[in-house]
Amino acid sequence: MNNYNYLTNNYPPQPSDPIHFTPLPQINLMPNKNMQLFTPKEALDRGNLFANLYDPYKNYQPVALTGKNEKEKLYLDFIRMAFAAHELNLYLDNFPNDQSMIQLFNDYRQKSDTLKNQYEQKYGPIDISSNALNTTPFAWVDQKWPWEGGI
Repeated sequence: MNNYNYLTNNYPPQPSDPIHFTPLPQINLMPNKNMQLFTPKEALDRGNLFANLYDPYKNYQPVALTGKNEKEKLYLDFIRMAFAAHELNLYLDNFPNDQSMIQLFNDYRQKSDTLKNQYEQKYGPIDISSNALNTTPFAWVDQKWPWEGGI
């Protein structure tokens, strides 16, 4: 059962109620000028682009991802750049005026787009937003599925 009494409008305290409201702690909204970044390869392996925010678990050593063939290597390069761009996108949500990170974000995003186009020209669409679907919708059904050894 919940704590709401809908018939008497006895709702829990709201943020506008100064007696029962505890404000959130202040957050530093200034970018960290000492930000250290991993390379896109290191970032994907560790799951974090920001080296100074990476906290390894005990003695765990991340597995270095490698592709077995040209198709897997190209896909891996693409997801590395896409991951790095996504991490910077999240950073820029908090620090939208950090010009050096905006420039790096645009660089990674453009590289990601180029690698995605190269992959799709050779091997077909990667996702639902692919331009390759304009001419061959649902072409991935003719490919091997990931559990069958495809990417």
